[in-house]
Amino acid sequence: MGAALVEATESLKEEITIWSEGTRLAADLFIPESSSDDGGFPAILLCHGWAGPKAHLSTTYAPFFCEAGFACLTFDYRGWYESDARLATPDAQPSPDADGSITVSAYPVREVVDPLDQNRDIHNVLDYLLDHPQINPKRVGLWGSSFGGGHVIFVAGTDPRIRAVVSQVPGMGAPTDDDGHPTVPSEGQTLGAAMAKGKLWSVPRSPEMPESLKGAGDVRTMWRYLPRVAARTISVPTLILDQEDEEYGGRENSGMAAHEALPATTTSRYHVFPGGHYDIYEKNYREASTMARDWFLEHL
Repeated sequence: MGAALVEATESLKEEITIWSEGTRLAADLFIPESSSDDGGFPAILLCHGWAGPKAHLSTTYAPFFCEAGFACLTFDYRGWYESDARLATPDAQPSPDADGSITVSAYPVREVVDPLDQNRDIHNVLDYLLDHPQINPKRVGLWGSSFGGGHVIFVAGTDPRIRAVVSQVPGMGAPTDDDGHPTVPSEGQTLGAAMAKGKLWSVPRSPEMPESLKGAGDVRTMWRYLPRVAARTISVPTLILDQEDEEYGGRENSGMAAHEALPATTTSRYHVFPGGHYDIYEKNYREASTMARDWFLEHL
């Protein structure tokens, strides 16, 4: 995800703040320099992957899409990069002061990948975007990559406000049986019990996690995150971009899983690029971003 991908000018970008469940999220809003239709600009909400920073999206995909006439919004999930962290407060909360405020000692929960928390962030950012006076709320799409690619599948399957989706190399969550039931991992139950009893205030990093993945994955919530189930209810046009040699579980747990879960009646396309997971950001960036742009031009 190098500097060679930088596409456009800083002049298009406005740094904004969005609140998610009381936590400040850092976000960048891109508004095209051209004039919009009477209903406002079509818009794309961009969701990065596991430990992916908005700074990468704000210098590549977002300005590229913006130049094609789309308003774009990027953000850092809570607890990551420029956004504030959710707070864990081990002591009982004191009574509020006269102004309704309290002062507590707290642990910031940073660099934890909790898919359910992150999806709440997406919904809250989406609320902001849909209410913006320059945005047409009937022409909003989702773009997501890697773990964020799974997120946009999950959201599109449950939120009727979405009009089009592009998901590249998506993480599709825990495998399920034919009835859509996941297996509850024993380590998730153990961790959940420890945190419920106040023995831990943040999720520890598993020693089994690949070195290429930053932070800690929350095994308490991973098994309840089911984008491959949500995909069965997607009715809006959906483009899936995959990598032939996907190293995180293979294509059967990435783009192939997403595409096969889509209803037969849904307008969709599945495209596979040569190379591994991270080639989508480098070798295949130009073609992948162009395909995504054209998909939104057609369906937003």
